[in-house]
Amino acid sequence: MILLAACATADRPDDPVEAAAPVYAVLLLGNSHSTKSALPKKLEGLLESVGPVVIDVAPGWRFLDERLGDAGTETLFRSRAWTHVVLQGQRYSVSGRDAYPTDAAEAWVRRVRAVGAVPVLFPEWGLYGNEGESLRVQRLHEAISASEPACIAPIGLAWEVALENRPGLRLHAADGNHANNRGALLAAYVLYEVITGRPAAGLAAERGMGVSADDQAYLAAVATTLLKNKTACPGEHELAGRDGRLQ
Repeated sequence: MILLAACATADRPDDPVEAAAPVYAVLLLGNSHSTKSALPKKLEGLLESVGPVVIDVAPGWRFLDERLGDAGTETLFRSRAWTHVVLQGQRYSVSGRDAYPTDAAEAWVRRVRAVGAVPVLFPEWGLYGNEGESLRVQRLHEAISASEPACIAPIGLAWEVALENRPGLRLHAADGNHANNRGALLAAYVLYEVITGRPAAGLAAERGMGVSADDQAYLAAVATTLLKNKTACPGEHELAGRDGRLQ
């Protein structure tokens, strides 16, 4: 009788079900370039093909130097054990004539490693028609990673490759600055590959992305082709702390 009662208790439909732990818990720190056109939601949809996912976005649109000491950012950063923190919002000169300090980005990389998460730098695309800007931004982030090892999601370069092979493709929003749905999805594909180590090419087309199945396949192939030929993350020993653990 005791055994039967125990079984009946375990099988009650109103018992709470423990949620599966997320495979990836990703925090995005940045400004409008990492949030417009539902980029975080697109990334979440891609990562869910691997398993349970938690994605959160730091409040407000801020540069990385403005995130240091920001109360809302600090609270969210400390709210859980993140697996990856995406860092977007390094200041830079659109013309390439001026230089801005990178100490805030480097500080964030150190902080992310210190809590055991993987820092992922997000070099954005250039303004519409501003030739060479994406490459300059990529090189700026490579310099940051050379100083403080971090993964780099080569998003601006992926835009350049996509447009070079399909010149009529539109990735910018009407303002010539932010991403439209295609541009945001391409950024999400690159982030997906850097975070998971899995190819975006071959992922099933998803509804709700605001992008045709044909364009989804093309953009995913661009991300995979680029990352086959460009190392996104330094070796684990470079990301590891003094005790050998990932920091």
